[in-house]
Amino acid sequence: MDVIERFIARDQFAGHLGIEVLEYSPGKARAKMEIAPHHLNSAGILHGGATFALADTVFAVASNSHGTLAVAIDASISYFRALRKGTVFAEAKEVSVNPKLATYQIRVEDERGDAVALFQGTVYRKKERLEDLFGS
Repeated sequence: MDVIERFIARDQFAGHLGIEVLEYSPGKARAKMEIAPHHLNSAGILHGGATFALADTVFAVASNSHGTLAVAIDASISYFRALRKGTVFAEAKEVSVNPKLATYQIRVEDERGDAVALFQGTVYRKKERLEDLFGS
């Protein structure tokens, strides 16, 4: 198990929501979440917080994929479609990275590939290396 896999496994909130990281590489990540009753809001549609959490999970994986601890300093999301069932996917792509800051764009889509939401986030890249925090 590499350091990113250990990093992913430590995300108890994502695990609680049933978020599954499907793949990752430097600056990228993809995950899915099958919509369950506990993901729905009082209107019976996918809760915005659940959608945000899915996007935030791939944001965290992609931004930490270089091995340097990265923590969010800004994040925003725009919602396009309401879902009641099915599976949602999120894919993070690195837009810009430098020694201190990095920005990512995350597209959330349904099973057909239709846009559900668009998330953008910026991280502060700390000096700590993940292998120093989580072992090599």
